[in-house]
Amino acid sequence: MADWSSHQPELVPRIADCLLDTNDLNSYIDFRAVCPNWRSATDDPKDSSELRFRPCRWIIVDEVFQGDSRLLVNTVSGRVIRKDLPLLHRYDLVATTHGGFFVLADKKTHAAVVLNPFTGHTIRFKAPVPSSVDISDAALVGLVTGNPEPSLVSELHSSPTLILLSDKFCGQYMAVPGSDSFSVDEEALESFILFRHAVAGCICAADGWQRTVPVLLISWVNKLLRLIKVFDIDPFKMFSDALVTGFADIPGTGEANHLFLVESAGELLAIIKLQQHLKVFRLESDEIEPVKSISDLAIFVGYRRCLSVSADKFPSVLANCIYFVKSTDSSLDIYQYDLETEKEERVCEAIDSLNPCTLSFANPPFTIVQLLSSYTINGLEFQLAMKSFEVHLRNDLLATARVGTRMQFMSTHELHFHLGYSLSYVPPPE
Repeated sequence: MADWSSHQPELVPRIADCLLDTNDLNSYIDFRAVCPNWRSATDDPKDSSELRFRPCRWIIVDEVFQGDSRLLVNTVSGRVIRKDLPLLHRYDLVATTHGGFFVLADKKTHAAVVLNPFTGHTIRFKAPVPSSVDISDAALVGLVTGNPEPSLVSELHSSPTLILLSDKFCGQYMAVPGSDSFSVDEEALESFILFRHAVAGCICAADGWQRTVPVLLISWVNKLLRLIKVFDIDPFKMFSDALVTGFADIPGTGEANHLFLVESAGELLAIIKLQQHLKVFRLESDEIEPVKSISDLAIFVGYRRCLSVSADKFPSVLANCIYFVKSTDSSLDIYQYDLETEKEERVCEAIDSLNPCTLSFANPPFTIVQLLSSYTINGLEFQLAMKSFEVHLRNDLLATARVGTRMQFMSTHELHFHLGYSLSYVPPPE
């Protein structure tokens, strides 16, 4: 039997570095657990926020809070793992980032916490997460938009900025670990739309929070504005679940054109969804450059998020294709658009919700195409907002029951039907 601990000491860190080079953090943790010698020869990531220990290119495809485990997928390597995260039981889940971080909130104080699911490293914030705001997405960046307070800017080089985005309020909520509260920017709508596109397209997650240049360069913004004008796109309708219906081919339901941004293999691509047609443009060249092929990659677009994956790493995902979800008649389906043939075809039914209480179309077990497509359209039910809604609803039910209306006779099944998620009925007081 091989004595693993007898390997030459200088080889151990080199092997470990190979794992970190591919962001295989889970294997790195397992590698350190083989024996005490390997553990002492490698760096402990638990208390480190170094770039090499930050998750990158990971997505969480089952965000709905059912238990303490989550399914994580690496969009480059194709690695799929299920992580048990006991910490989720002690916090409310606010959001997950495109790179693989979890944004949590303390159950008592609502103070924000960012969790690295692989190393267990946490970044703790003083600021409480706004409990009455529907959080649509989150990002960790090293540069904030707008005109932040000077005290915020001074911490950017040593600390990440946590940004929470609300599609409902078109608001950006920003804080660094030392902030007493999240600063709110609900005025600059154009700024929100641009930054929301950047977050949705994985641009902010490409290099962690060490970015020292604007998330969207001025030259990129100018090209985006040109595309918006040429294709008559309304950018303010981009982040709404009505967009799925907007993809429909049913007469009278389909809207005109839509624009998506996605970071793909180090390039910034703009994807224009037309009726029965898609166009792809590269924005990093001197001029807006049409793209006829994305080689061995596949892109998934949706109104919440977009992502690029290595097609050869995922079974049933075809290279040089763009996947999207649209409604057809009374169903929700996944379509693939082949850039070479310029034709689209139906693939399968889509997952309209990962919450088992509201699941109505595709049923498990799910394929990887269904999970990746679901990631682009299904949002996390923010636990703090859900709790706040539940408390108000329970109070309303009790108040209504006291005056003897029909609500006191409503069954649990009826409550589930009206609310769309599981809620125990509170009987009226004696």
